[in-house]
Order: sequence, then C-alpha cells, then structure tokens
Amino acid sequence: MRLIGLMLLLVGVNTFADNHLLPVVAIENYFSSFNKEDRDGLNEAADSPFIFVIGGEPRSYDRYGDAVDFEGLKASGWSYSLINSKELIYSDDLTAAVRMNFSRFNESDEVISTTDSVYLLVRRDGEWKVKGGFLNGTLTLGK
Repeated sequence: MRLIGLMLLLVGVNTFADNHLLPVVAIENYFSSFNKEDRDGLNEAADSPFIFVIGGEPRSYDRYGDAVDFEGLKASGWSYSLINSKELIYSDDLTAAVRMNFSRFNESDEVISTTDSVYLLVRRDGEWKVKGGFLNGTLTLGK
C-alpha cells in the first residue's frame, strides 16, 4: 500500500512539474530561437496560426516565421533580446500563460527597449507551443 501511495505521489509531482515548468521552458526556447534568428526553430516552438497583439493592434500570421523580419529588426538597432523576468500566471492541462519582461539590446550591449508581455501557450501532442503574444507598447517585428 505504501508503494502505491509513493507511486501516485511521484506521478502527481511529475504532472505538476509538466504543467508548471514546461511552459516557462518553452518560452525560454522560443527566445533562444529568436536570438539565433532561427525561423524554423521559431515555427517549431509556435502553434499556428500565431497571434500578436502589440500596442492594442491584433495581427494573425499563418506561422510565427511570417511575423518577424530579422533584417528589419537589425536595421532598427536590434542585436539580441534577454528575458528580465518570467512568471507562470496560469496553467492547466491544455493552456498556460507566462508573464514576462524582456529587453532588446544593440550591438554595443545597450538596452534599446524593454517590454512587458504575456504569452499564451497551448499543449499540442504533449508539447507546449507558443500560441500568441500580448505586448505593451509599439515593439517592432522588423516589418
């Protein structure tokens, strides 16, 4: 009986970890692909269609890679982005929301923008995918 109780506890802990850690890890991987300018990696990390609401303006894209223009971002001064803070604010078996603050930097390692955001994630075939981003301000995607 003790063994069964211990096994149920371990399964519960693993389920809790899946729902409460993996969405944040998915966001970190998404940002890593963004910094590598890896359009295929971004498309893999995101669900389709992808939705952005930036400064109150909704936009929908067939794939995340259609939303971003890295050459345009570089022309705006962007070199890389860093997550300043992240917090899982909601999670169930199929959806999650991560509140995040991040900064964009130029080639001189100077901050060119800092943004508050909330990212919505969905679970598809056992994997967390970024479905949409809701960003304050007028952050450019390079287009």
